Amino acid sequence: MSKKKRLCIIVPSAFLSTGGFEKLVNDLVLSLSKKGCEMSVVCTGLVGGNIPDGVKVYPILKSIKIRYIGFLINMLLNTVLFYNFLRKEKPQVIHAHPSFPSGFISLPARLLGIPILCTSHGGDIQINREVGYGARRNRIIAILINLTLKFTPLHTVLNKSLIKDAIEAGSHPSKIRVVYNGINLDKISSFGGTDILQRYKITKDNFIVLYLGRLHPKKCPDDLVKAFPKIIQKVPNTKLIFAGKGEEETKLKELVSDLNLEDNVIFAGFVSEDEKGDLLRRCDVFVLPSVVEGHPITVIEAMACGKPVITTNRGPFPEIIKDGETGLLVPLHAPDELANAIIELALDDDKRREMGKMARRDVEERFDINKIADDYLEIYGELINKKKKGIP
Repeated sequence: MSKKKRLCIIVPSAFLSTGGFEKLVNDLVLSLSKKGCEMSVVCTGLVGGNIPDGVKVYPILKSIKIRYIGFLINMLLNTVLFYNFLRKEKPQVIHAHPSFPSGFISLPARLLGIPILCTSHGGDIQINREVGYGARRNRIIAILINLTLKFTPLHTVLNKSLIKDAIEAGSHPSKIRVVYNGINLDKISSFGGTDILQRYKITKDNFIVLYLGRLHPKKCPDDLVKAFPKIIQKVPNTKLIFAGKGEEETKLKELVSDLNLEDNVIFAGFVSEDEKGDLLRRCDVFVLPSVVEGHPITVIEAMACGKPVITTNRGPFPEIIKDGETGLLVPLHAPDELANAIIELALDDDKRREMGKMARRDVEERFDINKIADDYLEIYGELINKKKKGIP
């Protein structure tokens, strides 16, 4: 493959925004640019003005809000806008994040002979009706995703646990490749600088349990609150910090009050990147007791900050966390066992610190964005070679 690969990444959000899959996109674009690729990003807007060298940003897409009736109109409009962009720019490969809506918007590229790679980040192909999660709960969207994956040459998922979801959503097993989420370790090194803990009068004597993410039923934050009475019996100086907003916040605050945990549980709300950095650096353990996840970046960030992670033995977690080495896995909806895991690490400083060191090493080996970018470059090469051979 030529060193100067012309790649286009399409996202249904603003470039350089810091939510969910956007973090991977940002770091991937930067890494690919440094590796000599000519990068174009098609998006809805731009957050900030620090566009990496070698990257062209085209904020031409209309915002899509799936819950509103006009989303199909904007979908079709975006398809036309993207098709016109492709006729002018003619990239070698399109990389769509996620498969819906970006993958669907990219489909007319097949008319121009431009290969498409779709990456699913979880919510586009997963479905869990019990906790109200997954785009495929909407029948129209499920059909559009199925259509997208049928006509997409290659489809990447973030871990092996998502392969089953990808097939159920319409992807063929022969098309699926596994490429992990990755993070920019240089950014992790620059995290922090706000000392958010001082705001909540948390001292070095406190044992800090951190939950960082949306307060959504799929993440089961109530299980963590239910575990806390047992925890503070054994480790009275423990503090639980919820950093994030969401529909579960009112319910969680009521539960905290019912269990008389107001002195031990803090709701920090939405936090900035620097505040997040302080929390990740200062916490003792990171906990995420989810029922369903794609491949959460926050877990990798916590590991990169040298923190052991406690989470459930569901979905991607047994693949991300090496149980007993980089963290601990517990059954779903088991507050008692979750409490035991937290108490175990609270009472064993050496074990906790060694797990944190191993977690950091594991991120360097498996989740460094530069290694992830190399994995994608191989897939781009596969697509380009197929095109040269006339393989659809």
